[in-house]
This record gives sequence, C-alpha cells and structure tokens, in this order.
Amino acid sequence: MSRFLPLIAAFASACAGGDAPAPDEGPQAAEGPAFDAQRAWTHLKAQVAIGPRHSGSEGAERTREYLEEHLEAAGLTPVREAFTAVTPVGSIEFCNLYVDLPGTGGEDQPIFVIASHYDTKRLGPNFVGANDGGSSTAVLLELARVVAEGPKRPVTYRFLFLDGEEAVREQWRDPDNRYGSKYHVERIKKQGLDARVKICVLLDMVGDKDLKLTLDQYSDEDLVALFERTAKQNDLGRYVWSARMPVLDDHISFSEGLSIPVIDLIDFQYGPRNAWWHTDEDSLDKCSAESLGVTGTLVLAALPELETAYGK
Repeated sequence: MSRFLPLIAAFASACAGGDAPAPDEGPQAAEGPAFDAQRAWTHLKAQVAIGPRHSGSEGAERTREYLEEHLEAAGLTPVREAFTAVTPVGSIEFCNLYVDLPGTGGEDQPIFVIASHYDTKRLGPNFVGANDGGSSTAVLLELARVVAEGPKRPVTYRFLFLDGEEAVREQWRDPDNRYGSKYHVERIKKQGLDARVKICVLLDMVGDKDLKLTLDQYSDEDLVALFERTAKQNDLGRYVWSARMPVLDDHISFSEGLSIPVIDLIDFQYGPRNAWWHTDEDSLDKCSAESLGVTGTLVLAALPELETAYGK
C-alpha cells in the first residue's frame, strides 16, 4: 500500500540525510489514521455475502444494520431517514442512512456531503452488485471511520448512504431513479440547512480492478481540477481520467436541488464496453482492494484543499 502514500519516500530521504527541498504538494492532510484498503475490502465482501440489496428488500435492511454496527463502532451516531415513494411497481419503503461529524467551526459551519448509494438494482437472485453499489459503500464506510478517528476538521462532514439510486424499471427514466438523494435534498431545504451545504462528493462504481475514473460532464470543473491535482500529487494520476461523458447519478440531485458544486467519482467502463454493469458479472472477482484503496486515499488526500476552497 506504500504507493498510495508518496510522503513515505520523502520521509525516508530525510532519514537518510537528504537535504533537497520537498516539492510543493499543496495543502497537507491532517495527521490521523490512513485509509485501510483491506478493511474496506472486508466491508465489500460482507455486502456481497448478503446478496441482492434492492430498495425495500430484506437485503437492504441487513445492509443498513451492518453499516450502523460499524459506524457506531467508530463512535458515530447513524441517523435513519425513512420514507415511502410511489414507483412503477407500487409504493416502496426507502431508507437513507447518514452520520454527521461536526468540525471545529461552530454550529453554523459548512457541511460537506460525501455520499454513496448502497442499494442494488432489481436484477434477480444472482445480482450482488459488488461494484455497483457495494464498492463505493465500502469506501464511504471506511472513510467515515478514518475521519472520525482523526483530529477534528474545520467543517462538518456528512457521510451519506443513499437508498433508491437505481431505477425500479430496467431503463433510467425520470422520475424513476434517485429516490433517496432527491428526498434527502428536500429534507435539507426543509431543515434550513441548504445554505450550509457547500459541496457533494459522490462515489459510485469504484471497485473495478482496472480502475480509471470517468470524466463526468455534470461534475463541477473546479472540483474536477482539484481532484486531478490531488491525484497527481499522490502518485495516483494514472487513475484519472478516462472518457468524458455525462453520467446520470445521485450528484445531479444536489446540483439541481441545492445549486452547489458536485463531483461524481465513478468508473463507468466496467468490463469490455461496460459489459459487466447491471449483469450477474458484477461480482467480487471483478473488483480489488487496491482500487478501493486508491479511491479512499484520493478522497482523504483531497480534504485539506476542499476545506480551504469551500469551507467558508
């Protein structure tokens, strides 16, 4: 995992007596625990072992219970956000789950949302959604632990596990999609928190062994540039970016509903010509702990510059 931590090389050089000045790597992350790719991999395996986890299913409830258990173990207080929505197959009970980690800025400090959907598409008993949305959920759960166990940061972080991103029907057609994120955005506005929510970083499909994040056209250009800089500064530049394309995902709810900068960190080329997406081939053997580690390390490394740029 050392290649995810290029600062180790600088440290080794200093110990060896090297006196060359360190390159300018931008804002440095606060000291604290590192992202544990193997721990994230364990979370991914646990989700896959549950099986299908589509909205309203027993698998979805078991996933929520798993998330709650590990969030509580990290000293966090999970909040369930249950609601009912009418879908093409009738009413379904949905439930988002989130934790807030207050920072040092007081009651009115900015809120940064880092999100993933945990539901899987309704594709039968053999679809386990290892990459979509097991991988991003595993990364988000580990990120919550790492940030919680580190020093307090200057903003509030909301780690948001969304239900109902997937369309109930086979095709993505509005309004049959993004049930959880649309509901959560409306709740933010009703609670009067919309002025405090500054950015949304969405994770989705980040477990592909052949990870190369897509350049999403709906993502904010400044955020794209920030994450590209962070990747290059941390020897992760080869993981950004692949083909530029518009990606319809939960971040759209935040950009449209709150008019804030958003970014979707997603690899939308899963298998040859995206052939494994929404098929039974979306299985654990197509994913890797290394890819989870790349994504988690990238997000963690970006936090200081995000806080500087958007934490006012």
